[in-house]
Amino acid sequence: MELTRARLLLLGVAATITVAVLTVVLLAQQSQDVVVQIEPVGDPRTLTVYVGGAVRTPGLYTLARGSRLAEAVEQAGLLPEADIAGLPMAEPLRDGQSVVVPRQRPTPPPVPLGSSPRLAVSEAPGLVNINTASQAELERLPGIGPVLAQRIITYRTEHGPFATLDDLAAVRGISARMVESLQGLATTGT
Repeated sequence: MELTRARLLLLGVAATITVAVLTVVLLAQQSQDVVVQIEPVGDPRTLTVYVGGAVRTPGLYTLARGSRLAEAVEQAGLLPEADIAGLPMAEPLRDGQSVVVPRQRPTPPPVPLGSSPRLAVSEAPGLVNINTASQAELERLPGIGPVLAQRIITYRTEHGPFATLDDLAAVRGISARMVESLQGLATTGT
């Protein structure tokens, strides 16, 4: 009888171990089959974009998914000085996208034949015009290296000329304090 009890006890332990192993295997298999879906916030049929720059009403606009850049700009209303020539108006919008409509660059006055374009521009002598300066000229300003000089050129290309030196603070990497240090060294040419 002792032998039978020992066998039964051994079978019971073996069965318990088998159930435990099968449970672990099944749970592991189930966890591999779990799919996480991230639902979009808000109405899935719409998207929200920011429109700013040379528009009548800058701000957030909610449009139907599949809308084009032209529709967002139209809702914001273009100002007369808006320059949309470089904007991809047929581009589909993405939720959270920012659209900045640049202003037209003023046309420089004609340069008389035989004269240097640098001499034709009326600026205070020695000041760097941030709206026309080359990268090398911008790099001569204190605190402006190659990276910031390129960002200034990119910004003015995309957004139009700077109206005041204070507008430089909109360029990533340039602080209001840095703009202060440029007073008397740089100009916008206006």
